[in-house]
Parts: sequence; structure tokens; C-alpha cells
Amino acid sequence: MHHVVLVPGFFGFGALGTLSYFAGVTEALTAEFTRRGLRVDIVEVPTLPTASIRHRAAQVLETLASVTRSDEGPLHVIAHSTGGLDARLAIAPTASLPTSVNFTLYDRIRTLVTISTPHFGTPLASFFGSAMGYPLLRVIASLSISALEQGRLPLAAALRVGKLVSKLDDWLGFHRTVTDELYANLFEDFTDDRRKEVIAFLEGVSHDQSLIFQLTPAGCDLLNACTADPTGVRYGCVVTRGRTPSASTFIGHGANPYTQYFHALYAILYRIAGFGNGRFFPKPVDAQRPPLERAYGVIPSHRDSDGIVPTLSQVWGEVIHATHADHLDVIGHFGGRRLDRIESDWLPSASGFDEAAFAALWGSIAEFVTHQVRTAPSAAVDNVGTERTNLDVEEAAQRVQ
Repeated sequence: MHHVVLVPGFFGFGALGTLSYFAGVTEALTAEFTRRGLRVDIVEVPTLPTASIRHRAAQVLETLASVTRSDEGPLHVIAHSTGGLDARLAIAPTASLPTSVNFTLYDRIRTLVTISTPHFGTPLASFFGSAMGYPLLRVIASLSISALEQGRLPLAAALRVGKLVSKLDDWLGFHRTVTDELYANLFEDFTDDRRKEVIAFLEGVSHDQSLIFQLTPAGCDLLNACTADPTGVRYGCVVTRGRTPSASTFIGHGANPYTQYFHALYAILYRIAGFGNGRFFPKPVDAQRPPLERAYGVIPSHRDSDGIVPTLSQVWGEVIHATHADHLDVIGHFGGRRLDRIESDWLPSASGFDEAAFAALWGSIAEFVTHQVRTAPSAAVDNVGTERTNLDVEEAAQRVQ
């Protein structure tokens, strides 16, 4: 039995109510591995939403240790966004992590796939880590906790108003909105247990926002210089590039106020993610260029991003898949996928990402893992990721100088 460990990213959560971070991913991966004749067990790492990479990596390591205690099969790690940095640090034998778990079975880790991961940072972190942006997150989280901890009457009244808004937008013809999904999967049956789940999530945000600084290009540059990658692990990455916001993308969303609002948010984030001169982002090496050129026609520039992470910052190891998508499309939040439940587009970017693209992406990941299992690559091939990281660190250091 092979074990696949899913690692959430920034603001990650396993599930809040029936709201899932990896929406439909377990089902998609299971189907793709079954099609290839590989039996897998899929588990998800419980994470701290905005804590430091070191603390988040400790939770990844603890999950790996838990899995190895119950079975002797190989381990495959698949991580989204910041989760890729957590995973890289967790599987580095030289890392000193805040955990009592003594994990020594690094040789059982066969693959690490990172998806939309900011290996070289993102300018968004520099922006939100400013003197104004950094405390804002804590204030918002603290106020939300206060509201949730207040008496039943104010909370019940607020939930009723929210439900009325959700019903009203349906009457106006705005279906499958973010509000609809939140009320269907989280607030409609807002029990004490669900309320406690949300409070625990927000407390994690309020108490520790160390991750924000660590995701700056300078912070990731230090992480890359200090992280030694295991030589037996095969590294692969999924690269995403969102559509550049323009007048046509706004017009394409029509009169829907939800999509217009969230598309405006996407446009702002996209512009911020493209700030700077890209000096921390090394150019892709020859082996990484063909899949990028096939997907995009050209090698992306430092201004291209998925709305959160610059596209070039996501390149690490073998490029196993490149696609037009925003940062949340790839984990299933692109909307309208299933008729039996409400699923909205969390970040309407007009990327064109759909069910076929979702299946192709996770199929590529399953193929990458299965190929490694069946071919047992030599150390020279396994070390593609390590060779790449050494080159990246050297190039980044030269650019900084």
C-alpha cells in the first residue's frame, strides 16, 4: 500500500463543517490511481493556518510518522501553496523542528509534488507583512472570535440575516455563490461543535502570523539556502498562471455582484503579486522550459501569477504539469462541479479552468507518482529536484549581490 499525504497551504484547514480545503481532490486522486492499478491510502495533514513554516513542518513530520507506524508502504507527499515549503522542510533530515517525534524513515519518502508553491516567495507577503497589513489580520480574527463567542441571540440573528441574503440572491438569479456555499456547508447547521471549529481556526490566525514574513522573497531565499533536500526523493511541481485582469474579464462576469466583487479582489491581488523586478526568481533550466512553453506559448515573466504566487516562483524540480488556473482552482474551488452540492468559484479569475482541467491536473500528478513507483529511477534522476535547488540558490545569491 502506498501512502499519499496531502498538505494544505496558507490559511489551510482540513474541513470546517462540510467545507473542505481539498474539494474533490481525494476522489479525483483515488480514481486516477485506481485507473493506473496503484493502491493508495490518502491522508491530510492537520495544519496551523498562519503559523511559521517550522511549526507547520513539524505537523507534516508528525503525520508522516503516524502513517509509518501503521504500515510499511512508501510515502508520497502532495502539497498545495505554502504547504510545499512545509513539506520541503519536514523531509529535510537536517531540519530542527519543534516536535518530540523522532522520524528516521526518510528513505520511505519517494516523491514530493508541490502545487502553486511560492518556492521563491511572493510579493503579496511583503505587502501584507507591512506595518499596516500585519496587525490587520490579527484584528479581524480577534473581532470574529469575539462575535462567535458572544451570546446565542446576536449570533443566531446574524445567521438568519445571512441565510436571507443567500435566499435573496438565488431569487435574483445569482446561484452557486460563495455565500450559498458557506451557508450550505458551514452555517446552515451551525452547531456548537462547528462554532468551536471556526473559533479554533481563527485563534490560530490571531495568535501566530509568522508565516507572512517567511513568504517574502527574502524569507524564502533564506529557507532555500538552509534546506538540504533528501537525495532519494523525486521532486515534481505543478505550475499555474491566471488570466491577466482586464476590461474584458470584468465584462465577462456580467452583472453578478459576487463575481464582480471577487474578480476585483483577484485583480488587486494579481497586480500586487507582480510587483518587483523578479530578481529572486531564477530562470527555468532547459529541462523545465518545454512544459511551460507548451502550456503558455512562452516562458512566463516575473509579472505573471495565479493571483497569489508568481508563476516563476512555483518552478521546483520537474515541471509535471502547467495550466491556466488561479491559486484556488487547482484544489477544486472553481465552481459548478457537482449537482448534489453547492460549490462556488472562490476566486473568479476567468481562467477557464473546468472539470476537464481539474482531472488532467490530478491525473498528471498520479502519473508522476506511478511512474516513479514502476521505474524506480536511479539516484541521478531522483536528484533532479536537488540539482535544481542548488542551481536556484546559487543564481538567487548572485542576483541579490
